[in-house]
Amino acid sequence: MEKKYSSEEDKKVEKLYLPDKSNRLKKRSEFISLRSKCTTLHGKFVIINIHKSSNFTKYGLTVSKKIGNAVKRNYLKRIFRSIIRNNWKSIQNSISFEIIPKKKILNCSFTEIEKDIKETLNK
Repeated sequence: MEKKYSSEEDKKVEKLYLPDKSNRLKKRSEFISLRSKCTTLHGKFVIINIHKSSNFTKYGLTVSKKIGNAVKRNYLKRIFRSIIRNNWKSIQNSISFEIIPKKKILNCSFTEIEKDIKETLNK
C-alpha cells in the first residue's frame, strides 16, 4: 500500500510544475502586446516571439490557415502543447512566448519539431 500511496503523491507534486490554462496567452490584446515588445527567433520549422515578463511564464500558439485545414492545425497545436508540457521545467522562468509554425512543419516528425523548438528557445 505504501508504494501506491507514494506514487500518487509524486504525481500530485509533478502536476504542480506542469503548465495549466492560466499559463496561456488567450486574448488578442495579449498577443498584440507580446508582438510589440518581443524578440523574434527563427528556427527551421517555427518562429518564436519571446519577451521577458516580470510575472511568470506564459505561452501562446498561433497556427494560421496557410498551414492547412482545421484537422492539421489542431494536430499541430496538440503537438506544441505536448512539447511544452514535456519541457516545462527546462523553459526559463518569467518569459512570455508565442510559437508560429512554418509550412515546412507538416513533413516533419515529432522529434524533429521538438528538437527545433528546444534549440530556438535556448537561443
